Amino acid sequence: MVSEDALRNKRIYVGILSIVCVVASVVLIFYPNNEGLQGALLRVGMLLGAFWLAMPTKTRPAAWKSFSSNWTLVGLIITAIIIPRAKVMFPVVAVFAAIAYFARPRK
Repeated sequence: MVSEDALRNKRIYVGILSIVCVVASVVLIFYPNNEGLQGALLRVGMLLGAFWLAMPTKTRPAAWKSFSSNWTLVGLIITAIIIPRAKVMFPVVAVFAAIAYFARPRK
């Protein structure tokens, strides 16, 4: 198990990397030949920001700790019914959902 201090340090590093990527993306607005790099930095920064929000802190557990797999399955089925393009992706998402269901920590 990862110690509390190491986990806190990792959370800080992820937050700093997220901010650096988003700021670098904003700076690249002024250089019109770098749209690809700007988009990549923005996407990576946003994803790292989401990871930063999901990581545990001293006062709360990880955001995914109380996540219910049953609600995921219901959400996937509703999405597949409502969104026509999701019907093509549904088998792939269903496989990932099954893997996530069996790979989750047990009580």
